[in-house]
Amino acid sequence: MTQKNKSLSDSILEEISMKGLGFAKKPNYEIPSLPRDITELDDPALMDLFVQLSQWNDYASGLYAVACVNEREAESALETAQAIGRISGWTGAKGETATKVKAAAAASPEIQKLSKELNVFYAHRKLLESRTMDIERSAALVSRELTRRSAGSSGGFRTRQRNFTT
Repeated sequence: MTQKNKSLSDSILEEISMKGLGFAKKPNYEIPSLPRDITELDDPALMDLFVQLSQWNDYASGLYAVACVNEREAESALETAQAIGRISGWTGAKGETATKVKAAAAASPEIQKLSKELNVFYAHRKLLESRTMDIERSAALVSRELTRRSAGSSGGFRTRQRNFTT
């Protein structure tokens, strides 16, 4: 991809990476699912689950940020093309209305293409947003369980057996 054709997100990601602040890489394992009863996990397994969910959340959050930038860039391209279409379509002829000029601009193949691209970017962002929120909620649940276990008077982890047996 040439510099001229680079998307805004590509340019910004490159700049951020040059500053040593690149986004998290995709973990080399699938997104873990939560067990039905999280209290059945021992402490090391719970901590491992939290780390995995945190790594996936870091990765998904970066993808979500890129999707937001891409969607905004597509919105801007569409708005600019619409404005150019309205200005270039305005002749000032008698009986010409702004509504007709706007409709003619909206019917142009370029506007149709940009509108479809915006819808694709929107759908991509919404689906990423949903999945990122799912991962974040799972990580928060695991974090609450870790906090609950570590909230004992001894300051260390309380095991399930010590919490739930008499």
